[in-house]
Amino acid sequence: MGLSTFLSGTATQLRGLAWLALSDTCQVGSGTFADDGGGGGTLTYSYSADTPCRLDPLGTKEGAVTGGRINERSTHSLTLPLGTDVSVESRVTVDGRGTFEVTAVAETTEATLRFAEVTQIF
Repeated sequence: MGLSTFLSGTATQLRGLAWLALSDTCQVGSGTFADDGGGGGTLTYSYSADTPCRLDPLGTKEGAVTGGRINERSTHSLTLPLGTDVSVESRVTVDGRGTFEVTAVAETTEATLRFAEVTQIF
């Protein structure tokens, strides 16, 4: 029996290790626009239940390309469990860290986690 590490583990073990890295808690919000009948309206957000996540600051980047377009607004990277419903229309509140708008979501097929870029607004 050789030395066993997380690198030689099964996919289930790797998913478990990834899950342990989610040290923050957040709520993902989806917006609903209510027309005021006068050409404007109000955007309100309804938030999901607590979701484990990890929020990391991004280093400085100049002219970064995300999703085929330049995106210099992203200030943080957000890691979420696979299957979390998040899109560029979402707003995320991370407990004790603030509220963020989602600027990009990475779509991968073999991932065990979801990755998004966000910018802090509150």
